[in-house]
Amino acid sequence: MARGEPEQDQDGGRRLSSGRVLAATAILIIALFAGVAALLQWTTPPRPPVSLVVPLPPAPIPKPPASAEAPAPTAPSAGTPTQTAVVPPGAPPKLTPPAKGEPLPPAPDPGLVEQSALGPLPKVGPDGRKPWQVYARPFERSDRRPRVAVLVTGLGLSGAASEAAINDLPGGVTLAFNPYAPQINDWIERARAAGHEVLLSLAMEPSDYPRIDPGPHTLLVSLDRQQNLERLQWVLSRVTGYVGVVTSAGSRFTTSQGDLLPVLDEIKRRGIMFVDNRATDRSVAGPLAKSIGLPRANSDVALDQPQVSRDAIDQRLQQLETQARQTGAALGIGEVYPVTIERLALWIPGLERKGIALAPVSAVADLQADRAPGASP
Repeated sequence: MARGEPEQDQDGGRRLSSGRVLAATAILIIALFAGVAALLQWTTPPRPPVSLVVPLPPAPIPKPPASAEAPAPTAPSAGTPTQTAVVPPGAPPKLTPPAKGEPLPPAPDPGLVEQSALGPLPKVGPDGRKPWQVYARPFERSDRRPRVAVLVTGLGLSGAASEAAINDLPGGVTLAFNPYAPQINDWIERARAAGHEVLLSLAMEPSDYPRIDPGPHTLLVSLDRQQNLERLQWVLSRVTGYVGVVTSAGSRFTTSQGDLLPVLDEIKRRGIMFVDNRATDRSVAGPLAKSIGLPRANSDVALDQPQVSRDAIDQRLQQLETQARQTGAALGIGEVYPVTIERLALWIPGLERKGIALAPVSAVADLQADRAPGASP
C-alpha cells in the first residue's frame, strides 16, 4: 500500500496539471476573442445618430401699427382707372387726367384754303361752308343747360406748358396758339388730335405801346388800313385748321372803331369767328362785330388776371358759373400757366353734376349778352 501511494500522487498530479492547462487555454481563448472584439470596435467608426429634420411652420406676418405709413402702391396697369390722391397741405395735387374727346378731323379742308404768297389763308368754300363751322368741335346744340366755354391762350411758345394744356385738359377746352410759335402746324395737329378746337392769337396795340410790344405783326392805330390787313393776313397764313382769332393785348386798338372795322370785315370775309379778350371795358369790338354779322364771343371773366394764384382762379371760376346761369352762356379766358391748367383740370369734372355744360368757344358764338363799351363784366 505504501508503494501505491506515490503512484496515486503522481497520477493526481498529472490530472491536476492537465486541468490547469485546459483552464489556462480557455482563459486565453476568451481573452483573445475579447481582444479581437475590442480591436474591431476601435477600428470601426461609430455611426452618427439619425436625426429627423421637421420644417417649422412659417412665422406669421406682423401687422403694422396703426400709425405706420402704408406701403407705396404699385403702378396701375394700362387701362386701370386712377383716383385723385389726398395730399398734405402745401403739396401739389396729383391730377387725374380727364377723359379725352374724340379726335377732330384732320385739317385743312382743301375747299376752305386760299393759296397766297404768304401761305394758306382761310376762305368760305364754293358751297358756302365756313372754316369756323367746319373746324369746330362738335357740340349738341339742343343742350339747354347753361354753357361755359373756357379758352386757354398763349400756347406754342413753351413746350412743357403746351403739352400740359393739350394732355391734361379735356377736349371741350378751346386752345389758342401764338402765331410766332415754332412748329405751329405740329402743335395744332396735336391739339386737334386730342379733341381741342383751336384759335390763333391776334396781337393788337395796347395802351402802353411801345413800352409793351406784342410783336412785329401787331395791329397798330398808327398804320393805315392796308398795312394792318397785311399784318392780319400774315397771322392767318401761319397755319390752318383754326376756327377764328382771339385778340391779344389790344387795349388801345379795340377802342378805335375806324381802325378795327376793316380788320373785322376781313375776318368775316374769310369765314372765321372773332373773340375779344376785352383787355379794356371800353372795347367796341363786340358791338361792332355784331353790327356786321361777324360770329363773335367775348371774355366774361379773365381767369388769372391780375392775380395768378389758386384762390383767385377758383373765385373767378365760380364767377364764370354764376354768369353762365344768369345769361345762359359765359366765356372765361386764361393764360397757359401751370396753376391755371391745374385749377381747370380740378374744376371741370364737377360741372356735370352742377348742371352746366362745358362748351367749345364756337358753341357760345353770338349767345352772350351784349355789353356796351364801358360796361364791366
